[in-house]
Amino acid sequence: MKKEWIIFLLIFSVIVFSSFINAGTGSPLTGGTITGELTNANVAVSITITIGEPSLTIVIPKNNTYITSKNLQLNFTSEEIQTTWYNLDNQANTTITGNTTFNTTQGQHTLYLYGNNSDGNETSANITFTVNSNKFKVYYEEYVGSNKGISTDFNKSSYEDLQSLSNIILENTNYGKMQFNEVINITNDANISDEECDLNTNTNISLNRIEVNATALPNFNKPATIWLYNLPFNNPRILMNGEICSAAICIFESFEGNILKFNVTQFSIFSAEETPATETVTGEGGGGGVTIRKFTIDKKSIKISLKQGETSYEEITIKNTDHSIFSFTISTPGIEEFVKISEKEFNLAPGEKKTIKLDFIAREEIIPELYIGNLIVQSGSTEKSIPIAIEIESSEPLFDIKLEIPRQFKRVLPGENVVAEIELYNLGDLERVDVNMDYIIKEEGTGKVILFEQDSLAVETQISFIKSFEIPEDTKYGNYIFYTRVNYNEKVASASDRFKVGEESLFLKYAKINLILLIIVLLLVYMIKRITKKKKR
Repeated sequence: MKKEWIIFLLIFSVIVFSSFINAGTGSPLTGGTITGELTNANVAVSITITIGEPSLTIVIPKNNTYITSKNLQLNFTSEEIQTTWYNLDNQANTTITGNTTFNTTQGQHTLYLYGNNSDGNETSANITFTVNSNKFKVYYEEYVGSNKGISTDFNKSSYEDLQSLSNIILENTNYGKMQFNEVINITNDANISDEECDLNTNTNISLNRIEVNATALPNFNKPATIWLYNLPFNNPRILMNGEICSAAICIFESFEGNILKFNVTQFSIFSAEETPATETVTGEGGGGGVTIRKFTIDKKSIKISLKQGETSYEEITIKNTDHSIFSFTISTPGIEEFVKISEKEFNLAPGEKKTIKLDFIAREEIIPELYIGNLIVQSGSTEKSIPIAIEIESSEPLFDIKLEIPRQFKRVLPGENVVAEIELYNLGDLERVDVNMDYIIKEEGTGKVILFEQDSLAVETQISFIKSFEIPEDTKYGNYIFYTRVNYNEKVASASDRFKVGEESLFLKYAKINLILLIIVLLLVYMIKRITKKKKR
């Protein structure tokens, strides 16, 4: 704008000056006469325009510490600049036309930025900064790449800026987005001494699910706006941890184009479901309904035998047999130290299945024993339980045991006997030795002991025998485990088998059937004899 005014004034002055020359006689102001000799020689008028001084200001990087040496930003502002170039630490110059990025190395660096105008006037600016990739790490690979959307690029910020970062966005363009509405100190998570923030592990954006682990990331437990994409609902309602989210925490904003937008005051696991619920069961007291969610699990129980230091695995498949998307959680209360679950939280669309791997681990120092627990699969208020029995032996036992409950004793009633066939093998170079055998019956799922007995046996190479126990009259119906073990020189060997209390035993069922068949046969024989006698008469 300054240039245009200068040019305008110069041109206006020339025009006025020219009018004075061509006025003839007289003063141009008073009408007087100008006397002198006229000439037809050319008159040259020279106009010189002076451009203002150039200026440069470096915006980024700052005089701070950066946690990466790759793709660092160079942002600057300029005035009256025609050509711009920079270098790092007085090395080779690089010409640029605007903001750019650059790579460097660990340590302290000085960036020099230069610019000049068309008159050749030059200016410069510089900034000193440090790169230290060990200072702090932010793991956010889940929010880079083709589906990152407008997710925040944390590596663009210095360590100092990470301690007061605003407008943080995490997005997966397939599933959803969360935008935090307050300033967050990225470095202030649950474990500030590890000098890292793991967003990959402690956040999740997937189909109908947005989650922040507020225990691991208390600094992210802030008000935010959430978008859930591609929801197959007509009238969704918001869920928190599988239950209807209260208005004190979740505030609905809009649902357009299969995108649900809402605000939250804190973080946990958020999802949605169709309104109303698919099925409602009213309790006996008449006090409201409980949402029943339909899903199946392909196993009814799991039994694992391990030696100290060994590992094994099982797989279970969960299927959503309902007609809404549900979120699921899996846990193993009481036996967490033995079980590693491949995926503890996930969503399933209607008809969708998911196979979960369960890794079973027996540490070297674990005490050999029969450990009882459950695998809990939960969706909303619906919960299903799978009993798990983990039998652990010594790493190098001196004996081997085989135990089997015959088929006719797999189901017994309280007061009846359960019978087990037991074989004990001497695996060591031991001569005839006396060993103590423990016999234990535990309730599956709870581990409650309903019977314990101990024997002393003499074993040389092997021994086979039958053990029978009467089930107490007050034993409640359910599944039980017959467990036996031998401990010699602090080396434990064991074996176990399942049976059920509460249904008529197969032995009795077969006995009744055989008795009925016998009666029928006797009646037929009697009738045939009667008919034969009549014919003879």
